[in-house]
Amino acid sequence: MHEIDVSQTDLNLLVVLDVLLQERNVTRAARRLHRTQSAVSHALGRLRAQLGDPLLVRVGGEMRPTPKAERLAGEISRLLRSIGRVLAQEGAFDPATTDRVFTLAGPDFVAAVLPTLLAGMATTTPTAGVELVPAVRGMLRDVADGRVDLAIAPAGLARTEGLRSLSLATLEWAVYARADHPAVGVWGLEAWAGHSHVRVRTTSGEESPVETAARAAGLHRRAGPYLPHFLLAPPLLARTDLLMTVPRAVLADVAPRFGLVALPCPLSLSPIALSMFWSAALDGDPAIVWFRRAVEAAARVAFASTGEALELRPRTSRATAGRASRKR
Repeated sequence: MHEIDVSQTDLNLLVVLDVLLQERNVTRAARRLHRTQSAVSHALGRLRAQLGDPLLVRVGGEMRPTPKAERLAGEISRLLRSIGRVLAQEGAFDPATTDRVFTLAGPDFVAAVLPTLLAGMATTTPTAGVELVPAVRGMLRDVADGRVDLAIAPAGLARTEGLRSLSLATLEWAVYARADHPAVGVWGLEAWAGHSHVRVRTTSGEESPVETAARAAGLHRRAGPYLPHFLLAPPLLARTDLLMTVPRAVLADVAPRFGLVALPCPLSLSPIALSMFWSAALDGDPAIVWFRRAVEAAARVAFASTGEALELRPRTSRATAGRASRKR
């Protein structure tokens, strides 16, 4: 690892790097920073020496960021915004004039909140923006430290000190499939166990509640593809005999567009309590207060509009399904 003495780091260099990564051109970056081209080139040289990486390399007629620079880009932008807010020590917040970019972290299905949220912001905060930050390990630590404004996550997620939270919704489970899936007419535990399942890797590293419930029922969930995101599943489900067991709200908004139906979950699965988290240190910050109220209102609309699962009568008992699974 390339060790860096933070006490010797010039924060102005991070400002230069942020603009360079956006512009990918020294001349344009110099113009934005109101500096000479040579001054920006000199700053880039110092950054390369301090970070031990070329950061931007010339390919043809343009400069392209290295993998390390790509990883740094979002973090540096958020860091500089956080520093700006601290130094400004704002006592008031005017939604009508702010140009702040709010950050909201969570799994990709949190994107369902955005249509309602952005529609409201278009009239109340026309010059503000929202950045959706992927859920990663340490997400709640980033919220507690003020690097991310809000996060939406299961209430039972490992807690981090320095957080406040608010309950948003309770998500019931469903099984998604295409409307003409062969399992629809014979739905039950045996049908559930008889088809392969789409699964999504999460950042928690813990066993999926679905796997735990299946094992308790004496069933084996047939392995289908692993996906990095929930919202990659609908096109796959629409063209195959795959199934996907998820909280109903995860795909409720997009399911009709792909001809998918939500089947009653035949497993005994506890609903997932979803909460919103923010930094305790920023609990009274006017901008954070405004943003969390806006997100809360949008989330309650998004997660309430989940539709109903098809009313189907399971034809196979739990014991029969267990025998069928063991035969396979």
